[in-house]
Amino acid sequence: MGVDLHGRTGGAVSLAVGMAHIFDKVPFMDNVMAYWYNFAIMFEAVFILTAIDAGTRVGRFFLQEMLGGVFPAFKDKDWKPGVWLCSAIFTFSWGYLVFTGNVSSIWPLFGISNQLLAACGLIVCTTMLIRMNRGKYALITAIPGVFMAGITFWAGYLQVIDIYLPKGQLLLAFLAILAMLLMLLVFIGTFRKWYQLFKIEAKFIDQNGESVKELVDR
Repeated sequence: MGVDLHGRTGGAVSLAVGMAHIFDKVPFMDNVMAYWYNFAIMFEAVFILTAIDAGTRVGRFFLQEMLGGVFPAFKDKDWKPGVWLCSAIFTFSWGYLVFTGNVSSIWPLFGISNQLLAACGLIVCTTMLIRMNRGKYALITAIPGVFMAGITFWAGYLQVIDIYLPKGQLLLAFLAILAMLLMLLVFIGTFRKWYQLFKIEAKFIDQNGESVKELVDR
């Protein structure tokens, strides 16, 4: 490919080389292997590493919100002790995964989170369509959303039973179970909302002049 791989970290490079070989098979895209390799490296740097960074910051915000229910000072995002403590907890968590070698196994957990988030987005969109009295379009998002949720829950179960627990990766098993349980609560609440909305006649007019089942404050 014209790229020197000597001395480079294996995981990212191996993934980039594999992606480059796949893209090189696309018709009329041969002889640009080096381009595809650098494209894959950029993808890893921009997407994967950015996701880790964003996840750390969002996790810190969530932790501050939860602690704020017990200690109101944590709700102040400018309160330095709260920022430092929550940031230290999440930074230590990443460090622990790296130190124990579990970071190499976190990608399946990352995949579960992504798929559950996608399913959640489809489910929420379905709720919006029902609320807007567009029930005839709701199946377009409800069917793939429910299907994706079911498949992801089953994959998460297999991941915990067949991968994490046999290898003694209890932290990753706990995080996977926690993610699925929290998302399950979201889905149960959403399904209950669907049932309630289906029993309501459209009797409100929203800011766009359309008939809806419920008004939502912005």
